[in-house]
Amino acid sequence: MADETTEVLIVGGSMVGLAQALFLSRQGIRPVLVERHADISAHPRAQAASPRTMELLRALGLEDAVRARENPHAQYGDILQAESLTGAELGRFDGPFRVDRHEVGTTGWTLIGQDRLEPVLRERAEELGADIRFATEMTEFTQDAEGVTAVLRDLGDGSERTVRARYLIAADGSRAPVRTSLGIGHHGQGVFGRQMNIVFHADLDPYVAGRTFFLCFVSNPTVKGVLGKLGGADSDRWVLAPSLPPGADHRGYGTEDCVELVRAAVGVPDLPVTVESATSWEIAAWVADRFRSGRVLLAGDSAHVMPPTGGFGGNMGIQDAHNLAWKLARVLRGQAGHGLLDTYEQERAPVAEFTVDQGVIRYLQRSGLDEAAAARHRPETTVLFGHVYRSDAVLREAGDDDTAVVEDPTAPTGRPGTRAPHLPLVRQGKDVALHDLLDGDFWLLAGPDGAVWQEPAAALGVSFHRVGSQEPSEVVERFLTRYGVQGAGAVLLRPDGFIAWRATGAVGDPAGSLVAALDAVLRRA
Repeated sequence: MADETTEVLIVGGSMVGLAQALFLSRQGIRPVLVERHADISAHPRAQAASPRTMELLRALGLEDAVRARENPHAQYGDILQAESLTGAELGRFDGPFRVDRHEVGTTGWTLIGQDRLEPVLRERAEELGADIRFATEMTEFTQDAEGVTAVLRDLGDGSERTVRARYLIAADGSRAPVRTSLGIGHHGQGVFGRQMNIVFHADLDPYVAGRTFFLCFVSNPTVKGVLGKLGGADSDRWVLAPSLPPGADHRGYGTEDCVELVRAAVGVPDLPVTVESATSWEIAAWVADRFRSGRVLLAGDSAHVMPPTGGFGGNMGIQDAHNLAWKLARVLRGQAGHGLLDTYEQERAPVAEFTVDQGVIRYLQRSGLDEAAAARHRPETTVLFGHVYRSDAVLREAGDDDTAVVEDPTAPTGRPGTRAPHLPLVRQGKDVALHDLLDGDFWLLAGPDGAVWQEPAAALGVSFHRVGSQEPSEVVERFLTRYGVQGAGAVLLRPDGFIAWRATGAVGDPAGSLVAALDAVLRRA
């Protein structure tokens, strides 16, 4: 008999694992999360939360908390390119925008390091009931038809205990010990190189010389990498992320080696430098062959790895967690059939293949792209918001035989499988963005003549809003156009903000139509 039981065991306590704990807790599932490290990493690693990630966190009321912890130089936005901090400037380019210029999303990028974002996720997840245990590792696990039995070791005192979980989520990073133990392979272009993070202390203010930038890309014969400040105005704490030769890692670089790299990046040969710590990781591109094995599901870097260019990797993992959380919650509560979990891989694997490719294209742009790769390049907004899901949790319409993984979200179709286009609604006399409402429930949006849908939605526990009940005519027209419905039509939104089904116009049996749609989406039929 196990020492304890839980509905979900999460292995890995970095950004994706913590996000998984947060989203599950918000759905009323109290997971156990184990992480072998003693605390959250001091290295920034991922440098930004994408507009889609921010949209998900904003719906949970976390936008202000995340923005409050932005990187110290986030307000500058742009990126400086130079031979070194004191050397010739090679140019500037725009960094991620903090507002959505296309009005596709509800908010923009937040320039925040992983080291600053993870405490926000952890704090809120624990407030909602997640059991998060650092300095604890899973040493082994077995699964059967009913669940997973795992052995957990407390790295403080060496004690072990067994836990019985109905499901296990592997968010254990690119080394993916859980995936490897399951015999799940991966495919893709493989390893391009390695990158190191050196966290150090040095007075760089005289060499910044009053210039403003979010990051500084340096390139000279000694070092190619990125400089960024980690502390506030009075801090001397910085990070240098230099590229390493293939096969190298931080263990081959002593303290003096790191000091010399920092000095080369700054361009001051005798700069006083104190190295705090160093780590490294592979720059690679691959996708797991499967995202699920029985009661074990993969999320984040254990399922897909991509180059850091574009800032897609960690954000993709957070969106994996969000997609999985509502599905697991409904299966665990008996509200959905077990087949709903099959749709996690059906939806996220094609998106992972696409996004990895987009990350590779951006990584290789510095050395020139062949025509075939350049033709595959898609705008950032499409990569972030244009996903098209084709799964058993989406009711595709007759004649929709398109196989594209994405569509242009600035010209949305409103068809099932796409993210619900942004709408500025009015609820109880207050302005509210549609996606701010999507914090865990199904929603039915009806047109101005769709009051007949309200009672069936209420009977099924589906939140309801009739567009035009309080909104001005221009918002009504935007809804009808972007969602492809008539005044008496309705659109069913999943808890993750994707369109599950739509009735483009009036139907003879609204209640029966909605019941059938929900049964199909939740795999109860």
